[in-house]
Amino acid sequence: MIIGKNFWDEEKDAPILKRNGNYINKENCENVCKRAEHFYEIMLSYIKEDINVEIKDDCNDKEILRIIKLDAERTFNKEENRSLLIEVLQSIYPITNDYHQGISFISSFLLLFLEPKEVIKIITGLHKYYLPGYFKAMPKAYVRDSRVFLSTLNYFHPNLHEHIKNLITPEAFVSKWFIGLNVHVLTFESLMLFFEHLLKEGDIFLFKYSIALCRTLEQEIMNTNDVSKLLALLRLDQSLFPNDYKKSEGQKIGDFFLNIIEASLTVDMTNIDLDKLRQEACEQMRLEEERRKQIEMERFLTDDEIIFSDEEEDYTKSGDDAGKCPSENGEDVISAADAGEGDGKEVIQDAKTGMAECEYTEKTICEDKDVEKRECEYMEKI
Repeated sequence: MIIGKNFWDEEKDAPILKRNGNYINKENCENVCKRAEHFYEIMLSYIKEDINVEIKDDCNDKEILRIIKLDAERTFNKEENRSLLIEVLQSIYPITNDYHQGISFISSFLLLFLEPKEVIKIITGLHKYYLPGYFKAMPKAYVRDSRVFLSTLNYFHPNLHEHIKNLITPEAFVSKWFIGLNVHVLTFESLMLFFEHLLKEGDIFLFKYSIALCRTLEQEIMNTNDVSKLLALLRLDQSLFPNDYKKSEGQKIGDFFLNIIEASLTVDMTNIDLDKLRQEACEQMRLEEERRKQIEMERFLTDDEIIFSDEEEDYTKSGDDAGKCPSENGEDVISAADAGEGDGKEVIQDAKTGMAECEYTEKTICEDKDVEKRECEYMEKI
């Protein structure tokens, strides 16, 4: 895409290029594309088998297609480039059987250098062999691994672990690293290096990178108790870390980001048992889910015992027989007639009418209560 004749004029301010940092330009774009062409070769050396994919002309899920089109509009300026991204994303959808915006981030970055079919191959490989379960609308595998990251951080840096844990959950920020694969986080120069190491080492590199990033920002992280500031730090927000950011005067532009990748290579994961940590995280998630269901049930039972205002009006009036329906045998009618409140026929008719009204009132109250119960259950689900 970037070697297209008009690309740099039409897409120079496209959202996908915000982290380019002048790394790629008209003069060197062909060389960068050749470098990216090795991505799939690196993947093949890791997964040991070729991947066959097909280009899809349409998506059978119209809602997913609507979201895909919106993501394409948020990524590129030119309709032709948006169409290429849509083609890639709707071709990936039957493979993942779900959709997460992270797929759009990765695909749009790769499309800058590669043909659509090559992009689909790499995304398919990531989905099947590197990050299974990550590219879901509700990615439990990602939630599990975000907690594994926090446990790993506790091994290397207990102080950082405790500080972060007390302020935010890992799910709130790790997605930028694990699902979006640092597109919109790292500058393109460092992002190319990140992809090469990830494809070479597998998912373990994500944890090494995460530890290196936290280690790099240790002082800044420990010095803030502001949740928004902490999130911005961990996501390498561009407002705090622009493309030309230098941590010290001696650094060159881009070194800060490159140094995080280089530091990742020194993180020794030998003593980290990812399988065991994943099992522990899954058990923790299972217990949390059981607790959530228990709380929902307790709330449901509590709501079921609530006396609603319309019930109070009909059933809690003063007097021993307040709200009592006239009996079918007319006992209440006879007592009313004896009291001189009308002749027997009129009172009997009133009794029948009263009985019907009471039955209707009881039914209405019951229905209202059921409606409120259903509404409560619906809100609980939401």
